[in-house]
Amino acid sequence: MKPLWRLKDRPLLWLFVGIFLLMCVTACSPSKFEQQHKEAVLQNPPGIELEIRTNGEFYTARWSGAWRIEVLEGMNVASNPTASDVIHVTDGTALWDQPRRPWVGIVCCDSRWIWLDQEPVRIPYKLSPTPTASQPQWQTLHLPDKPGKYRVYVTTHRVFARGSDKNPFNDKGFAVSSNILDLLVK
Repeated sequence: MKPLWRLKDRPLLWLFVGIFLLMCVTACSPSKFEQQHKEAVLQNPPGIELEIRTNGEFYTARWSGAWRIEVLEGMNVASNPTASDVIHVTDGTALWDQPRRPWVGIVCCDSRWIWLDQEPVRIPYKLSPTPTASQPQWQTLHLPDKPGKYRVYVTTHRVFARGSDKNPFNDKGFAVSSNILDLLVK
């Protein structure tokens, strides 16, 4: 009888070990969507965090007064939901990017900046007690009608650095990407 430690004489055992290792590596490697998300978040300005939840987008900054955010929805280039906000979606098999809203024009030119700190700033920002068409109560994510599980994150260009020569009327701010939100369409 051969000792068990002589694996070179057991090709079937080697095959099973190889298949097991391949399954472990495949199961542990991030998907293309997760890799894309990780790269996007690494591009966020230092100290800026965007968290999306089912009840809104929340921006925070580690250092008070270093970053400001454009909150006046659709009134300039930086807050245009077609050109400035992108939703990244996957159903587990396909990836696609889409604007937060289908093409909308910009009503020029107005701006409202809020300085970011550790207290979250919610977008859409509540400028008046009642929602209006230009200042909705909730942001909308357009998901497919097909039932299923979807993973979503948002990249927006609403954030500007203190002392930046960019202005929201003509320029987009820094790209900021959010966390991933898992959603179920029934």
